[in-house]
Amino acid sequence: MDRETFLAKKVFFLHPHSVIQQELVRELVSYEYAVYLVSDHKKFRSVVKEFSEPIVFINIDDEMDAEGWNDYISDMMESEDNSAMIGVLTYNEDKELAKTYLMDLMIPCGYIKLKLGLEQSRQIILKTLEVNEARGRRRYLRIDCWKFQNTELNVIIDGKLHSGKIKDISSVGMAFVLDEEVPLQKHMMLTDIQLKLKGKIARVSGPVMGSRETPQHSIHVMLFDKTITDDTKAKIYGFIYETLQEEIKLLMTG
Repeated sequence: MDRETFLAKKVFFLHPHSVIQQELVRELVSYEYAVYLVSDHKKFRSVVKEFSEPIVFINIDDEMDAEGWNDYISDMMESEDNSAMIGVLTYNEDKELAKTYLMDLMIPCGYIKLKLGLEQSRQIILKTLEVNEARGRRRYLRIDCWKFQNTELNVIIDGKLHSGKIKDISSVGMAFVLDEEVPLQKHMMLTDIQLKLKGKIARVSGPVMGSRETPQHSIHVMLFDKTITDDTKAKIYGFIYETLQEEIKLLMTG
């Protein structure tokens, strides 16, 4: 199994319907999927080639007519450097159109009729992601925070307030660096940590699982304990979602 498969597959929604943007995508992030929204199908063709076996759900109701999307998806699937697995999202119930995509183009990730209702569409998309092993072998989606501003923390250690920078974070833990070097022993409990996630404040606690020395600083790893609240988890997932969208915007404009 290659590294990309181990880490996970990227999931893209191209020109997503409003119901997808507003109600479904953030929920998919809480299921630990790396989900991105894209609104430029022309630039997307060159960007998507950078990823190994990404899953792409395409809204064929907007931007182009049926023939245009047929040609676009055909060209994409027939390209020698394409590894994307494509699914279609639509309100169109035309059986012949469905046959074109499923039987003629043989798109691997389904022809999803949104008129079935959001809940049923959600289940179909989740099943598609599961079948195609979109999470790889990892259980939790981890986001690299190092290059982003305003991802900081404050923590009280032995009665003294210390500040630091979050290196990466998931729904179950994080890696961080303190501005002032402080030795943290394995299994040491950090009981009062304030996270600053792009302006949103969240509080966590938990044990230190280990530290790694680099020439620049010590990187500490901790797990969040069971005191983490649903509100805090929602803030972390919201931060992950926003960070994913920021990443794809940088790629699309680069």
